[in-house]
Amino acid sequence: MKTVFTTCGDALIMHRLPPNYPGQKQIRDYLQTGDFRIVNLETTITDKNCYPSTFSGGTWLTAEASVLESLENFGFNLFGIANNHMLDYSYPGLFQTLSTLRERKLAFTGAGESLEQASKAAITESSAGRSALIALTSTFDDSARAGVQGPYLPARPGINPMRFEQRYLLNKEHMEQLKKIADVCDVNVKNKRRLKTGYKLQEDDSIFEFKDMKFCLNDQEGKITIPSAVDLDRTLRAIRELKREVEHVVVMLHSHEMKDDNMESIEDFVKECSHAFIDAGASIVLGGGCHQLKGIELYKGKPIFYSLGNFIYQNEFVDVLPPDFMDKYKLPYTTTAREAIAYRKSKARNGGQQSKENFLSVLPRIIMEDDQCIGIEMMPISLGYERSRSFKAIPTPANEADSRLIYQTLVRLSAPLGTELYMENEMIKIRMEEK
Repeated sequence: MKTVFTTCGDALIMHRLPPNYPGQKQIRDYLQTGDFRIVNLETTITDKNCYPSTFSGGTWLTAEASVLESLENFGFNLFGIANNHMLDYSYPGLFQTLSTLRERKLAFTGAGESLEQASKAAITESSAGRSALIALTSTFDDSARAGVQGPYLPARPGINPMRFEQRYLLNKEHMEQLKKIADVCDVNVKNKRRLKTGYKLQEDDSIFEFKDMKFCLNDQEGKITIPSAVDLDRTLRAIRELKREVEHVVVMLHSHEMKDDNMESIEDFVKECSHAFIDAGASIVLGGGCHQLKGIELYKGKPIFYSLGNFIYQNEFVDVLPPDFMDKYKLPYTTTAREAIAYRKSKARNGGQQSKENFLSVLPRIIMEDDQCIGIEMMPISLGYERSRSFKAIPTPANEADSRLIYQTLVRLSAPLGTELYMENEMIKIRMEEK
């Protein structure tokens, strides 16, 4: 049995798209060739009458329910909502989002009234059978993490988390210097007091804590990241269980983390988790969050898209922002949201996340036959970096120059992962032959 999946990058949508805008039909027709059509909804859906959290995913995001019509018009039938914005407007914002998605009978996953609900897969059916989507995020304020239902208290609402731990590796000389700095500056006073009073457990003797950072002795200095065994094991069990009732499981991992200051780099724990998902039975891993393309890996013949960038990117068109945003940038509370976003952009040294590379992406079309991936093609798309306001930040087929740039970028990023790409009939394709 052949099954076709179509998908895209993040849908950061703030207002409805113009009806029948140029290029929309080509995008819609291409996406609808998939039996299962997957998107990450990167905003809350509210009536804008709920209080903001003290934190946000970078920008407090919320949109009216009407924006969902634009996404439904493209034919998406599986929605991921595990991302760093789902608690931008605290629990009322989350509850309104969940309620609206349910009212519209959209299959979604990644956040909920408890960890059980947040981690519950979205399952939908087509003539090709049944497929499931699991959505997680590694980028979130810890208070946004959904909790387990206990025997006496209600569960905590929130997102489906993929936590990780960072460890910094130092040689002996640098470790001694760090310990001296800690002593001189009393960095660890709070940790020492909490250890004495039993409010903190002693770390392994091989780890030195510098406030909330963990350092280990190692001649090979650097940083490593380790996935949470609790979150990873929970997700692997879910994948194995789902494989008993569906043909395919897709995992969506939303992550802003990177190995170094190169935005294109991939964190260790993201690779480890992605490989483990496929080992457990997942057919596809979809990455997003960083708002630009990253490399593609074929692992055991299954695709891992480490980041698909953006599908809709209306970050400039946020209608409302709380005073907390103005405080951060030392702006008057009366500053409008558009003025505040423009001010932030003016402070970026490279255009920030409004650079042209954030407006170029692809739409993968993945063909599975039984449990084997037999073909992957990608439509290059442009979100119109230089278009007028009404048509900026929304997807159209890329022109020849942008398609070539997208192709060259993916070739460069995917080569270190062992993936070969080629262009054919205006599509970017992955060479599937095993080496």
